[in-house]
Order: sequence, then C-alpha cells, then structure tokens
Amino acid sequence: MAERAFRKIKVNQNGFVRIVCPDCSNEQITYSRISSEVHCLICGALLAKPTGGILSTISETVEEVR
Repeated sequence: MAERAFRKIKVNQNGFVRIVCPDCSNEQITYSRISSEVHCLICGALLAKPTGGILSTISETVEEVR
C-alpha cells in the first residue's frame, strides 16, 4: 500500500464530519476535533489522526454533517 498524505480539513464550526475510507469506500461520521486516531470500522485502515485541533485525514471526501 502506498503512503498517503494526511491533510487538515477546513470546517466552518466544531461539529461532525463524514469521511470516506479510500480502501473500502465505507462512510464514517466522526467529530472534527478528535483526541485519538480514527480507524475504519470495516477494514481497519487509519482514516484520521489528531493534530491538537482540527483532525487530519487521508480521505478525499469530507463533508460537514448538520
């Protein structure tokens, strides 16, 4: 598996975001300010990691959940 670059997301406010696993296309909802790593519930891939603020993710598709 090739290394993927993590990037910080841009959200308007603190809240929940929907991220998509790049390996199995599973959609998962998580908080935008996480304190521990988020793994895919289906395949176990690392989806997001904490950065001391807004989460950093490898997912290409990120959208706010209202």
